[in-house]
Amino acid sequence: MNRRIVVLLFCWFAAAIAGRLGAQLPGDTVSIPPFLKVEKSVIELNDADWSLFFECLGRLQQGPDSLAEVVSVVHIGDSHVQAGFLTEAVRRPLQQQFGDAGRGLVVPLKLAKTNEPRDYSIVADEVWNFARCVGKKYSDYTPGIGGIAIVPRNDKIDLTVSTLSKTDDCAGFKEVLLFHAPTDSFPVVVSDPCRVTGKTLLPFLTAYSWNEPVCSIHLTGEVTPGKDRPAIYGASLETGEGGILYHTIGNNGAFYSSYAAIPGFSEQVAALAPQLIILSLGTNESFSTALTREELYGQIDAVLAPLRKNCPQVAILLTTPAECARRRTRWVKKRRRVYYTPNTRVTLVRETIRAYAAEHGLACWDWYEVAGGKGASAQWQKAGLMAYDRTHCTEPGYHIQGEMLYRTLMKAYQDYVDRMAQ
Repeated sequence: MNRRIVVLLFCWFAAAIAGRLGAQLPGDTVSIPPFLKVEKSVIELNDADWSLFFECLGRLQQGPDSLAEVVSVVHIGDSHVQAGFLTEAVRRPLQQQFGDAGRGLVVPLKLAKTNEPRDYSIVADEVWNFARCVGKKYSDYTPGIGGIAIVPRNDKIDLTVSTLSKTDDCAGFKEVLLFHAPTDSFPVVVSDPCRVTGKTLLPFLTAYSWNEPVCSIHLTGEVTPGKDRPAIYGASLETGEGGILYHTIGNNGAFYSSYAAIPGFSEQVAALAPQLIILSLGTNESFSTALTREELYGQIDAVLAPLRKNCPQVAILLTTPAECARRRTRWVKKRRRVYYTPNTRVTLVRETIRAYAAEHGLACWDWYEVAGGKGASAQWQKAGLMAYDRTHCTEPGYHIQGEMLYRTLMKAYQDYVDRMAQ
């Protein structure tokens, strides 16, 4: 069967599905406030070719022959991403629509003394040393794909990795890709449900699998005396079935430059075989008063150029940060008062991200404009969708942002199907 016939069949089938998306979006679970500019929520493709990504989504809806296919999405960001509320609101409806291939990348954030999403846990009986790509504590260790590294203090590895659920049902997985410090033989055995040794796929990646889904595994092993201590970066939890894998990489306080400084970051991201990479950064850059447009442009390129080299066919989406506010103080009748003013440097960051995307043929979602543009932070805070700091959203606020991103991705997908069907 030639490619033209395959494309026509794909378009016929996908059009039947996509024609109903507006009424059946599984993500329609939140009320969109009136100050959002919903009509502005479009993906500016800037001549980027997303056809491969969209065709992969279409094949997931074509029945039994697509059951083994996985579409991998990697979402990289700062504190807006680390908490997991935003990405959960994108991941869950995508998996309802196209199939659930697993939880994706989980990172030992709590063991690195920072907050972790609520739907998984990585725990240990012993205290581990750690390194973070932001706020580094131990300079002897190098963070990995998730911006984190944890290193055992003694000669034993003893970790439990579990998926958690608010509804007490099991988010099971049958395969694990463990990211770790480059080594020829990583000294870990997976126990519960069974004892299996890992298969090394790459110097930093070991794969484990078993027959039945589980909600928890135990990683255990001995550290060889006299050798470099092993470091664990994170693990991708997968069902072994077709669908969406939505990997989240988020670090509080992260800049573009934070990820550019991680050795081998793009190679590790490439190991997740992404079809779409989303970068949601820029808020922290907007609080750096000394950062120039040229410097920011270069920092964006320092992340994107290696990613494009190692993932040459991947679709890339840059998002702009919403308006935030700066904390100010003043004295009123000998009392110190705190107030907030809009952070005007967000517009510089927004313009630089959009310019980079346009000049390099990359897609962009202008969340700044969609969220309400100038003055939006006050409206979000008044509506209970933004925290008192006027920078971070509340959980409902992040759910709205995630749902808007999901709807916008689905609109772009349907537009593609409609064009191909003409």
